[in-house]
Amino acid sequence: MTKMDVVNSMLEKALQDKKISRINDFLVITDKADYPEMDQVIPLFPEQQFFLDEIVVDKINGAEVLEIGVGSGVLSIGAIKAGAKRVTALEINPRAKIFAGFNIMLNGLEGQIEIADGDRHDIWKPVAGKQFDYLISNPPFEPTPPDTEYFLHSASGLYGLDFVETLFRELDDHLFEKGHGQIVTGAPGNEKEPFMLLDLANQYLPGITTVKVEPDPLPYDEALEELFTGMDTITVAQVENMKEQAKKEGVSHWHLCVLHYEKGPKTIKVQPSIPYF
Repeated sequence: MTKMDVVNSMLEKALQDKKISRINDFLVITDKADYPEMDQVIPLFPEQQFFLDEIVVDKINGAEVLEIGVGSGVLSIGAIKAGAKRVTALEINPRAKIFAGFNIMLNGLEGQIEIADGDRHDIWKPVAGKQFDYLISNPPFEPTPPDTEYFLHSASGLYGLDFVETLFRELDDHLFEKGHGQIVTGAPGNEKEPFMLLDLANQYLPGITTVKVEPDPLPYDEALEELFTGMDTITVAQVENMKEQAKKEGVSHWHLCVLHYEKGPKTIKVQPSIPYF
């Protein structure tokens, strides 16, 4: 048996319980959806393709990029493939760092993507005082009952917007004058628009915000049921309480969105995207 045979055998064994996905022109290894631990490296879903399709090529070409929450590395790899010069990718999940490093090597991009330690309590601390040409993120956005153990890549408060709110607070500060921010997230709202995300953008983003919205929002109650069915750590009572709270605040639907941000006169625009579901 040759060395290559040994390597192929080891790879086959290591990947037999993983998910291999092709997106655009590259491959990404993740956990399967039934991986039960809190450090799951999330499989690919429509939001990653939505994000990659929305990359602004003339802005990312030659750019120094920051990704907050690298996960499997799919967005950082996509950024380099789209023309970025270099990506600094922050992550708190040790398992995700391993997967992202493997995926970077698998796609031949060593030296162009640096994985650095994130900070759970202050997401901007690792890049304090630094600015970038292009900032990207697929942040945790799943609504999560208070005081509940949940996947590291997903938990983000009652409406799934806690991490997004923290991103918005310093997004403008970490972009160069002609920089660009791009975030893909789920967001609660009514049938027409993700009004909670728009309210946060209005509160924190002083420049030009454009929100591309997938045209087929899920009923919010249905989204919660899909998220938490079979979860041992989430009770039926907790889900019902979340539904009741949503009704009180006028939340009826859940939207998949890509938000673009640039410095400039404060404006907020909402535009439909092509369907991703």
